[in-house]
Amino acid sequence: MPSQLKRTLAIFRLALSYWRDYRNIERIERQQLPDAEQVIQDIYRQGGIRFRQEALRLQGLIIKVGQFLSARTDVLPLAFTKELQQLQDQVPAAPFDDIRELIESTFHKPLQEIFTDFEPAPIAAASLGQVHKARLATTHDLIAVKVQRPNIRDLAKTDLKALARVMAFLRRWTKVGRRIDTVKLFEEFRQSVYRELDYIQEQEHLLRFKKNFSDWPMIKVPDVYPDYVHSTVLVMEYVEGIKLTDIEQLRQHELNPHQLAAILIEAYLKQIVVDGFVQIDPHPGNFLAGFDGRLIFLDFGMMSDIVPEHIDVFGRLVEYALAQNAHGVVDCMIDLGFVRPSANLEVLTRAVSVMLARMAGVPLQEGPALTALVHDFQDFLYEEPLQFPAHYMFLGRAIGMLFGLVSTLDPDLDWMALLKDKALPMINERRVLWNNRYYQLLREQVERLFGPTGKLLWDRGAQKVVQWGQIGLRLPETLDKSLSRIAYGAIETRPDVTAILRRLDYLSQLLTVAIILGSAGLMAVLAALWHGHHLLGFSGIFYVASGLLTILGLIKIFKMKRYHSRRRRH
Repeated sequence: MPSQLKRTLAIFRLALSYWRDYRNIERIERQQLPDAEQVIQDIYRQGGIRFRQEALRLQGLIIKVGQFLSARTDVLPLAFTKELQQLQDQVPAAPFDDIRELIESTFHKPLQEIFTDFEPAPIAAASLGQVHKARLATTHDLIAVKVQRPNIRDLAKTDLKALARVMAFLRRWTKVGRRIDTVKLFEEFRQSVYRELDYIQEQEHLLRFKKNFSDWPMIKVPDVYPDYVHSTVLVMEYVEGIKLTDIEQLRQHELNPHQLAAILIEAYLKQIVVDGFVQIDPHPGNFLAGFDGRLIFLDFGMMSDIVPEHIDVFGRLVEYALAQNAHGVVDCMIDLGFVRPSANLEVLTRAVSVMLARMAGVPLQEGPALTALVHDFQDFLYEEPLQFPAHYMFLGRAIGMLFGLVSTLDPDLDWMALLKDKALPMINERRVLWNNRYYQLLREQVERLFGPTGKLLWDRGAQKVVQWGQIGLRLPETLDKSLSRIAYGAIETRPDVTAILRRLDYLSQLLTVAIILGSAGLMAVLAALWHGHHLLGFSGIFYVASGLLTILGLIKIFKMKRYHSRRRRH
């Protein structure tokens, strides 16, 4: 293994080689040679080979970096990332004597007193650790022992220091480095590495994930043995299955790749739009198909939390994408912090509209259509003034890897139809109103009084009220922003357009008043219904709510009249 100084110099030399590649590509593009595209693609391919060979020589964290870059086909050339994808299966195992020494120093016992039938050859080897099959000496349970690579923490510190300097250089001197903020991206990567090097935290991730999917019979999460968990060793139940990429083996065991693809997508939808807790390293080695048809999750080192308010935004984003609503998608991108303040929203909306149309009509199977879509998306990301928060870069990588895995399982999967069937019910189920215990209590009372039909009508009516309320709350703010931009000269309009916008502003506020007073009326009706059935406690609550909403509506009318009378005077 190279010394620390040699490792640092090697990393800098590797980074410098890509700077030279960048300058060569610029020169070739200026010369406008007839075979320029082929020459450029060859430079990308050679760059990928160079990174892969150097990563396998250095080992340690550089392999992890290469695996991360291999999945970024949205921002990196395919010729480059294709060479790096081989890093997933080419990681050499650490010597068994070193593994034995680490385990014995961790448990302060000889290996044979802790485990029996410990297989020296690992069943899986990754950049930071490897997994061995064994049995517990006490219970003789068949287990999987995940062990960190010896000295990986020291190697990680060395590599992270070198990468920090490289990323700082990229942000200062390159356009791409400034656009994606490589320093923040590196910080997120650094934190992710240290989390992944702590197996006690991975155990907590596993237990949390297992709880989230406890009522999903088609998802299997291995049991963990808490008494045998340390920061460098993690002992789990050994589970058998078939790799998701081994399609022939799946079919031989009468397992349906189409069904597995659907389960995989549904599980990730739940993680993103319901739980806000996502496994962000979905490469094929982290899953198995159980012989009973269940999908087995194996690795919980790289997990990401999504803040609650952003879970709702991701839900809206899926809804708008399915409805081909480019304006809605752009609004969600703004809420997530993906759009720079200087962005031309009109151009961005047109670009999103084109991408949505292309995505709706392009299958995931390999071929010219998919290649064209990826190239279009790369051009879109390079040309548009977008920014991606560092923590969402890893989520974006995970989604890219997920679609690659799905395309292997079922190239012809109609994933838009699957999203409609699976995502929308999840999103609706998560709405705050539906999860509110008071709403659930009201729902039960409506079903008791009016039967299942009444409950269905209640749900549909409540959903419409929420939708109208969202429109009523967002429309005045949107119109006010538009009018402010007009006032400051950011948008040029004809006088009649300004008048129309002001009229819409008035109508939107009127809509808000109508919703408030309509809700007051609904509360009054419910109060009367409950009063008639001797449910005086509920009746009193609804009477009070009706009165408060009526007062709120009257105040809103008074303010609205004063506001518009001032505007007419000016």
